[in-house]
Amino acid sequence: MPIRLPQPDRYRPLTARMHWFILVLAIATAATVILSILLRPGSPPAPPRAVAPDAARCVAGQTTGCVGGMAAVIALPASAAPAR
Repeated sequence: MPIRLPQPDRYRPLTARMHWFILVLAIATAATVILSILLRPGSPPAPPRAVAPDAARCVAGQTTGCVGGMAAVIALPASAAPAR
């Protein structure tokens, strides 16, 4: 009696249900990737945007009480260079 080798299974095409499952899985994966890029889960919160200043800009000749005015600065004089 000759030895019979097992025959490979015949190709069975995917069912319509499996096609829909693959399609839904692909769309869900794409949505997850896009939302992960846009919403950046786990990242630190973005700094708040700059708010328009409450004070008006300086008019010609004004130096205090406006945005861009001069501020009093206390600075120490430069020290002498060390001797060699």
